[in-house]
This record gives sequence, C-alpha cells and structure tokens, in this order.
Amino acid sequence: MILLDTNVISELMRPNPQTQVTEWLYAQPLSCLFTSSITITEIMYGLKRMPEGNRKQALLIQFHQFVENGFKQRIRVFGYEEAIIAAQLRTFRDDIGQPLSFADAQIAAIARVHDFAIATRNIKDFENCGLRLINPFDGGSNKS
Repeated sequence: MILLDTNVISELMRPNPQTQVTEWLYAQPLSCLFTSSITITEIMYGLKRMPEGNRKQALLIQFHQFVENGFKQRIRVFGYEEAIIAAQLRTFRDDIGQPLSFADAQIAAIARVHDFAIATRNIKDFENCGLRLINPFDGGSNKS
C-alpha cells in the first residue's frame, strides 16, 4: 500500500504533469493508493490561498472530483496512535539534527501505523523515519 504525499497529488493537478509521475501512478493498482487527511488539508489550504478566479475554481472542482471519484474512502486520518508516533519521530529527527516538520511527522506516522510506503518527491523529508519511500518523479525509485 502506498500513501501519496501532497506533491504527488499536486503534480497530477498541473496542466501538464510530468510523464514519469503519471506513468508511475497509472502502473499502480488504484486499490493500493491512499492519501492522508494531512495531504487533503495542505492541498485545500493551497487552493484557498489562491487569488479568486477561474483557475482557482477549476482546481477546486478538479480536486473535489479527484477525492470523490477515487480517494474518499482511502483517506487515512491522524489519530491517537499516529500522534504518539509523530512525537517520537520528531524527537528522534531533532536528536540526529534532521528536524521534521509537524505535517511531515503526521504523514510519516500515518504511514507507519498502516505499514504504507510514502510516494513523494521530497525523499529527504521522510528519511530516517523507518519508512519505504518511493519517488515517482524519478520513475518510482525505492528508498528505505
């Protein structure tokens, strides 16, 4: 199972998404792809901060359709167990001189609880979190 990070979903919303990302994504069984409530929040925040206009409205509609048509039942949420793991991950990363943002700690914790890999462009953000990492932007290379 794979948890899609914000940058992967955002890439799909671009007018011309990178070919390697779309090819990687379409090679995955849809039933294996998930996202997190944190990613939903990050994307919605970005969309809400855009200037009013046709582009903003089109992207809001596109994102809602993306969620409704494929991911509504595959959004993993941040709960108690995830909170404990997120705190542990942030503490560990601070201790080794690699601070982890609050949002990335939440995403990493969700992936750890569900034993999911994370698909992201930002591999370094999740290194040393005990996760399998996939970079669809370079053809889906795996890192641990």
